[in-house]
Amino acid sequence: MMRPNLINGQHLIDSFMRLLPPSIESKSAHYSSSLKGKIAIEKIPQSVKDKLPNIFQWEPPENDWAMKLFNGSTAMHNEDHSSADMALAGILAKHGLTAYEADQVFRASGLYRPKWDELRGEQTYGEITIGKAYNFRHFDESEQYVAKNISELVFGSAKTYKPIYVPNGMPPRRFVGPQIADGVRLFPERALSSLVALGAVGKTSILLSIACHIAAGKDWNDRPLQQQKVAMFFCEETQEEVSRKFSAITNSWTDEERGLAESNLITIPLLGVDARLTAINKNQYLSSGITEKIIFLLDDFDLKDGLVILDHMQGFTAGDLNLSETATAICREANKIVEATGAAVVLAAHISKGNINAKEVEQGFAVGSLAFENATRQMSGMITMPTEDAKKYGLEDTRKDYVRLALAKNSYGASNNGLWLRKIVSKEYHAPLFEPVSLSKPILAGKLSELQKIALQICNYLTKHPNTTKNQLDKVSGIKGPLKASKSKVRESLDRLIAIDRVKAYKVSESERSELGLPKQVKEVLILNEGMTSNKPANVSDINLGSADFMSTDDWG
Repeated sequence: MMRPNLINGQHLIDSFMRLLPPSIESKSAHYSSSLKGKIAIEKIPQSVKDKLPNIFQWEPPENDWAMKLFNGSTAMHNEDHSSADMALAGILAKHGLTAYEADQVFRASGLYRPKWDELRGEQTYGEITIGKAYNFRHFDESEQYVAKNISELVFGSAKTYKPIYVPNGMPPRRFVGPQIADGVRLFPERALSSLVALGAVGKTSILLSIACHIAAGKDWNDRPLQQQKVAMFFCEETQEEVSRKFSAITNSWTDEERGLAESNLITIPLLGVDARLTAINKNQYLSSGITEKIIFLLDDFDLKDGLVILDHMQGFTAGDLNLSETATAICREANKIVEATGAAVVLAAHISKGNINAKEVEQGFAVGSLAFENATRQMSGMITMPTEDAKKYGLEDTRKDYVRLALAKNSYGASNNGLWLRKIVSKEYHAPLFEPVSLSKPILAGKLSELQKIALQICNYLTKHPNTTKNQLDKVSGIKGPLKASKSKVRESLDRLIAIDRVKAYKVSESERSELGLPKQVKEVLILNEGMTSNKPANVSDINLGSADFMSTDDWG
């Protein structure tokens, strides 16, 4: 039975859902603030501080107007506090800050006072001040109120743009995601990344699995992960389906590990909600305001330098994805989240139709305009095992259960051929799981001893016929049988497989016998140990039966 309240932080999810508008086209007649109270200067994102170098990055002259206003001086406005408020808001607008960013900076300034949050009708004093500074205007009744674009870019002092030599090297860039090969990790911190794949390949399941491992600080691919907070937004999943996958992923974990995942992970289902981060007005790409609501939720969750996953890009985007303007707009909104949180932000996306039968993950792999790839710092991709690889590994019958995860672009390190993932279906939750696997080419049969050849046949048979008993193996023995060996040789080879722990004689319980549809007289079944995710019998899709490790033991004689 599925446990209620599976993932902590449901109140955060409910709050966010209430913030979402019923439609992108819904009207918003003014700037609406999601912030409250004073903000510490340390909480202002560095990307925002970079836009205000005369306040945050260098020592200005004593008579610098902007610095005096930020520090709370009203002397230049005849001690009229409201005029000083308006002046600082205007400076922030001219320096290219968004209305939300200006609100943040103002709350960190010496001018902030409780009046900023006091209502003046339907709006607060601060919202009215920001609205005036940004010259909000109304287009038509059917269109949104939007901020007037800042047509003039304002630069800071020239001295702030000089390159800086750092002696003795610099620390490496930090990554939030798992390591998929030596020296190659997914999802750089404070940057936008993407994961692209054909629909139904399993990118949502893989991303949720990675999210759970990061939230719990649990090893993935036998490599350690730092425990960090994670938020994952879904455009095509219900909360029930998310909980099903979460339960399948963490079912074999300890209570402590699962508890950490629940505490440090929030999952926000947006199925049936128009949650596009961008809107289009007369061919102009605008922010819908949803990004700021996401940032507010992440701040409430206290997510900093963690992982944010938007699954998938098509559901968060307005416009034709083949246009560079569309791709640029969605990446601009995603980068707002990067700037506000310092997190690794990942956009899941579909691949282009021309890449449905792709054999490699490479540039041009993602859907739509190349502007999307260009705007991301890292692009990873997933493809189902191609036929050529299936033949190489002897997995022709089960190749669709294997997926390649690799990098097409990596601005912060090397690219590589990635790793293989194998799909396993959870019987308890009827949900797919993906586990990293190491594959090697089968050894040619001509190099095997007689018992090894029979052992290989047994393993192949158990793969295709799960929950086989010893008596059933006896029945398929014989030179004319599928194992092509006598009963005594089959038994001898099976005993060797059990001795080296490749095959296990598993005693089934009454409930398992009923669940698996086994006859009452069956007391134990044979299962393949390699690649099992639990100690219960299961339908194993395939394993690497011909590895050198399997064939190198001296027990074969």
